[in-house]
Amino acid sequence: MMYEKFRTINGIHPWRHVSPQGYVDYSVRYREGGQVIYFNFSLAKELGLIAKNHPHRMNPRLEKAILNTFALQIINEYDRAHNIKFSEHTLRKELYMATRYLQSQHKNKRGKTSGDGRSIWNGFIHTKQMTFDVSSCGTGATILSPGAQQAGRFIKTGDERLGYASGLAEIDEMLGNAIMSEIFYREGIPTERCLTMITFQGNSAIGVRTAPNLIRPAHIFRYLKMGLWKEMKGAFDYFLRRQEENRVWTLPAKGKRRYYKALEYFAKTYARLVAVLEEEYIFNWLAWDGDNMLASGALLDYGSIRQFAAKHNKYRYEDVDRFSSCLTEQRYWAKKLVQTFAQSVDFIVSHKKKNLEKFEKDKSLRLFDHLFIRELQKRMLWRIGFTTEQINYLIEHHQDKIQDFRRALNYFEAMKTIKGPQRVPDGIDHPPVFLVRYVLRELPLFILKNWNLDYNYIEKGWPLMAADKFCELMAASYVNRKDLKLTLHHEQKAISFQQIYHDLIFAVSQGFAQTQRKILESVAKRSVVINYVYRTTGDGLIWIVDEALRAKKKMNQQQFQETIDRFIKSQVLVPGQWKPIPPKQLQKPSRGARLLRRFEKTLALYNEMI
Repeated sequence: MMYEKFRTINGIHPWRHVSPQGYVDYSVRYREGGQVIYFNFSLAKELGLIAKNHPHRMNPRLEKAILNTFALQIINEYDRAHNIKFSEHTLRKELYMATRYLQSQHKNKRGKTSGDGRSIWNGFIHTKQMTFDVSSCGTGATILSPGAQQAGRFIKTGDERLGYASGLAEIDEMLGNAIMSEIFYREGIPTERCLTMITFQGNSAIGVRTAPNLIRPAHIFRYLKMGLWKEMKGAFDYFLRRQEENRVWTLPAKGKRRYYKALEYFAKTYARLVAVLEEEYIFNWLAWDGDNMLASGALLDYGSIRQFAAKHNKYRYEDVDRFSSCLTEQRYWAKKLVQTFAQSVDFIVSHKKKNLEKFEKDKSLRLFDHLFIRELQKRMLWRIGFTTEQINYLIEHHQDKIQDFRRALNYFEAMKTIKGPQRVPDGIDHPPVFLVRYVLRELPLFILKNWNLDYNYIEKGWPLMAADKFCELMAASYVNRKDLKLTLHHEQKAISFQQIYHDLIFAVSQGFAQTQRKILESVAKRSVVINYVYRTTGDGLIWIVDEALRAKKKMNQQQFQETIDRFIKSQVLVPGQWKPIPPKQLQKPSRGARLLRRFEKTLALYNEMI
């Protein structure tokens, strides 16, 4: 049968045997009335769920297979306590687990009461290349949610009187997660991916996610905090085996060296992740518990992830009774997670749990710092528009110029509005004055346009933009005259920025035996894509999803799917891969084209926001 592989996703997962105390089992029932509104055909082909030549089109048999596999709701403690009866034909014989892991918002800080509050693990999928985990969000209220613990009683699925306790997920949240995670994945940012999204009456939805390894640091740290050596080693070993089987990590077969090598991988992958997040202005609420990321160094749980237009490093998300960390604090918390892994490795090797502070100078942290700076440099040079080969050359031979440009960039990124901190719908923020992406995009175009014209020059043929124009070019629309008051120091910094920019271009031209103009033409072409003016921000995505769901009422599944897929492609801002929506396509009279036009207007409206 064409969709037979869906049947292998049936609640069975090896974590059950690795960690018998690491989950709560739930019976499930089929949730009727579901409709598939999004399906990731490309991912499904990678997973072998559909044939490689399967058209990107939903059909009744495929939708039935998806619904039979994923349209599930747990029969939870409340249902059992109240002896609620369900139709016999909806009941499934398989059990599905909600896994236990640390969560800082729980009163118990050792993982005894916390974990998947509204999710179940559907199982895993073997392909020729890799093994993938599959889980679903919005499948019912488990005993592991913060709300259930605060209430001190069983929670009925759908009861919204306590935060994070209803067990359901909303349509807009799941669609936003699907769109953002797929854009990030295609841009090379490590992340989970959404396989499908099922909607039901009443604004609820189930989102199905996959990744080659869905284990979080919090799954492993739970046993560390409780001092359970055997259980922690088992969980740690399981994670390492999956990384090896998927050919992601290569480790010594056994002994201490195996664990110390794994620690190096943690340092490398976490350093890379947070450097990318900081340089690309992506906020993710990292904390000591290791809950909001995957142990493999990838993103998950997009509810608190935002992409900013500029360096909003004063933004903090407000979550009921506390504020989150901020953009530039992600480095601290990622490093703290590596330190905790160092503690874990020592615990495995020595059989003795030592205090976390004893690992403050572990060599894995020095490796983390070194690689964080290196990756930050790579991403900065990428944003300028250099190719991978040019970036590697500059890092190897021109560290002084890179560091000079970093200081120049930091000066303008750090400037905040005189108005000061302000409330935003989901927290607080102190907005930046400048959007540096604007100048990275427009400066090379200005230089090429005015080459050898009547300007002040940095050198022959290379024009110098006036400081006031330079600052106005990248000023956010919401700033006022006081914010843009041109001081002598600002003027000097604007000129210095351009001089250092020239030095980088000149260095590459010398290293690759090409003219400065040719290098600049390449940089300009790439930078226009990388620093595209209408990129998706967090606020922009909220309203795009809102527009999409309103339009969905007048569109069939295929029209909606094609429109979302086309939008995703237009936001993969990688030179050579970017597929902007042509004006002719936007002007078509179809419902899809009208929706894409509204998306464009929304991006234009929110392109400077958080």
